[in-house]
Amino acid sequence: MSAKSCLNNSEIFTNSPLVKKARENVLEFLLLNHPLDCPICDQGGECDLQDQSLFFGIAKKRFYNFKRVVTDKNIGPIVKTVMTRCIHCTRCVRFAAEIAGTEDLGMFGRGLDSEIGTYVTKTFQSELSGNIIDLCPVGALTSKPYPFVSRSWELKNVSSIDFSDGFATNTQVYLKNNSIVKVNPEYDTHANASHWISDKTRFAFDGMFSPERILKGPLKQTFLKHE
Repeated sequence: MSAKSCLNNSEIFTNSPLVKKARENVLEFLLLNHPLDCPICDQGGECDLQDQSLFFGIAKKRFYNFKRVVTDKNIGPIVKTVMTRCIHCTRCVRFAAEIAGTEDLGMFGRGLDSEIGTYVTKTFQSELSGNIIDLCPVGALTSKPYPFVSRSWELKNVSSIDFSDGFATNTQVYLKNNSIVKVNPEYDTHANASHWISDKTRFAFDGMFSPERILKGPLKQTFLKHE
């Protein structure tokens, strides 16, 4: 209703049969080209589109044409892309332009040929690139270093702070079998602070608990020869 002028004594209906039908139609169009990848998708269990379809969608479809296929993009070592799942919400594009300050991502093509990616073949070069994993409402942008690790209901989350710098950013640490699986920003609606974390904060635990990490300093033994 932000784009509509509200008059005096106007009444707004948010749960009428017409509104419900409009929501169903919108979700039907969103799922028109969305693949049924939920069993193999890393976003399963924490997908916004799953929740919206459950509460507001319908259990049948009227489109039986072939779904379109989009080529995956290589945008760096942090973000894994499955662009066939993309619903063109442009959250990642706005984040890259307004928060990260690098206009590397954008939408090109028109109509059925619309795609989100880089205009030329390049990577998304930003220290905040991992945040688009959290922003993506579907499984189009997921974590490339940790694919198919766990589901959201298998994890235990603990509130913590960022140890990599002095800003003490609030984070959520997710554990599975007493091992850290992922680190996400913690959303505090009362704190007047941003909820973005750097890629160093997000993936530094990998080196901290790596089996290749040196835990003891090398000792040089010298043997004295007694004559």
